[in-house]
Amino acid sequence: MDPHHLARKVGGARGLAGLTLRQRLRIVVFAFPLLCLLAALGLAAASALFQLRSVPVEGTVVARYEWPGTTIFDRRQVNYEPIFTYEIDGEPYRASVGSAHPAFDLAVGETAMIRAIPGDRGNVRMDTWIGMWFIPAIVGLLGAVSLFPALLIWGLVVVLLRRRSSG
Repeated sequence: MDPHHLARKVGGARGLAGLTLRQRLRIVVFAFPLLCLLAALGLAAASALFQLRSVPVEGTVVARYEWPGTTIFDRRQVNYEPIFTYEIDGEPYRASVGSAHPAFDLAVGETAMIRAIPGDRGNVRMDTWIGMWFIPAIVGLLGAVSLFPALLIWGLVVVLLRRRSSG
């Protein structure tokens, strides 16, 4: 039995059968950075759409969850997720920011500006740069930074492919 039979079937099914080795390697090397940059663009568009659809309101913290950071970026910090009550057009709402960050350290009873979509009972966002743009910026930065090693790896792949074809 041909050990590459399944790979050819899957590759052919996805439209990779006609690609050269160089084209396939280019996809592998640049997939992560480009997907990160596309995700950052999508997240930024979602944040911009939220900004357009939402209104700034003053919210009062009625509860707060906190837990220690678990990633390499926030291990020595405590993350906070405040729960707000607020009013839009005289109707009371209660919502969470849906994410946690050390910058969201607000005491119960404290007020802060948040953004909420009128009539929507979903999550609100802190009306700050961190609350609106932090995630798209970090994902975009990850994609941009990962382009550098991808370019180095691609340069090495090109050299190896040239040696292979000439030798």
